[in-house]
Amino acid sequence: MKQTDCKNSKSLRVNQVKIQFTNKPITAWGGLATIVAKLLEVLEFRSWVESAIPIEEKSNYAKGVYEKVLATFLTVLSGGERFSHLSWWSHGIEAIKKAFAVTWLPKASSTLTRFWGKISAQYVSEKLAVAARRFAITLIEWQGIVEDTLNLDSSVLIRYGNQQGAKRGYNPKKRGRPSHHPLLAFLGAGYVINVWNRSGDTGTGQGAVSFFRQTLMVLGDSFHVTRVLCDSGFYEIGFIGYLESNRFTYIISVPISHTIQREIFQVTQWHTVSKGVEVGEFVFQHRDHKWTKPRRYVVVRQSISRRPKALGKQPSLFKDLEDWSQYRISIMITNDLTSTPEEIWRHYRPRANDENVVKDLKEGYSFESFNVHSFWATEAVLTMIALVFHNLIVYLNRTILNHNRPQEQLKTLRHKYFTLPGQLGTGGRNYVLRLSIQERKMRATVISIIRRISLISHRLNCIAVDQ
Repeated sequence: MKQTDCKNSKSLRVNQVKIQFTNKPITAWGGLATIVAKLLEVLEFRSWVESAIPIEEKSNYAKGVYEKVLATFLTVLSGGERFSHLSWWSHGIEAIKKAFAVTWLPKASSTLTRFWGKISAQYVSEKLAVAARRFAITLIEWQGIVEDTLNLDSSVLIRYGNQQGAKRGYNPKKRGRPSHHPLLAFLGAGYVINVWNRSGDTGTGQGAVSFFRQTLMVLGDSFHVTRVLCDSGFYEIGFIGYLESNRFTYIISVPISHTIQREIFQVTQWHTVSKGVEVGEFVFQHRDHKWTKPRRYVVVRQSISRRPKALGKQPSLFKDLEDWSQYRISIMITNDLTSTPEEIWRHYRPRANDENVVKDLKEGYSFESFNVHSFWATEAVLTMIALVFHNLIVYLNRTILNHNRPQEQLKTLRHKYFTLPGQLGTGGRNYVLRLSIQERKMRATVISIIRRISLISHRLNCIAVDQ
């Protein structure tokens, strides 16, 4: 096999290195083709995809549903931010195909956009969502998780085209830009269990009760929700009243309006949690007739000088006050009347820290970037990314890669395990993917990972939802 097609190859040098080209199937994603391919093989992911994805390939030239779902998954895992980034992993594609046991993978982004664009109706998108929710619950059941916090979040996904449902609405980063405004539900363990896409002009808390009720149905009666933790988009009296009437303990972030700022200013007793962190509380009732009783509010103020990266906001009314201008403020409403203010803050901190699920979805899985023209097709893609792709990696992370250790985000896993160069060759009658790993410790780690994945006894092919 020729190693170079360049006529002037003798002049191609970088310092002491001569540059040539090879046609051998070498991939930069040898780790991805090893670890993830083994996981999908053991779990029988292909069977699940072919029974759960409600897209029919009627064309005589159609290549198959699984290959297109797999290509989307690989694009996400390799750090792609749009469908056209499938080229990021396509060099050495023969190695990828052999590792994932497929004979074809798409090379053009239009293949993927046309594929997902076939989900153009709500009932088709909901079929996929039902299967994906069941997929998520199955992974949770495999891990034996029977109770956890339920975290609800609303997010703004900025759009730059004319996608259906991309409307102007609340958009703190790029005001005036169209966006989608989805709701997400996930457990403290990291598994996403529900996603609703919404148009950008939808009110932040609109549909919160219906979304929460559906999420409870997904979890089932045997699952115990220890606390409901929400961002400020769920600071709605209708939703709060529903939680209280159904006896859920909640902690919800509160928007710092001028009315709330005046209440904070009147707090006189502050308890020091650590250097630069103080907590206080007050009882308050809005004048709106819907707020029928006073409720408990917990305030956290953090010194900017001592904690420059502290979360929270600087209230506008406090900027000119010497005693307050150097603090960032966070505030929560809760019906937990037994925990101290410090305990309330610590219960909520896992929800508010920098390494939460939504940040991982956006920065690791490009949750904000993948979309197509159809609103329902976009929801289907969001559902696949959050409830299937993300949850698969969470399962791999929690059970194999970082079992009994702090969980690592996809960005870290990508550089640590997935970007391992590999060359496809043969050995006897078998294909061989030779990984370029020189460190003995890393070689032992990869071998251990593959062996532990091989011991997984669970299978996905029996959980498909009737279409």
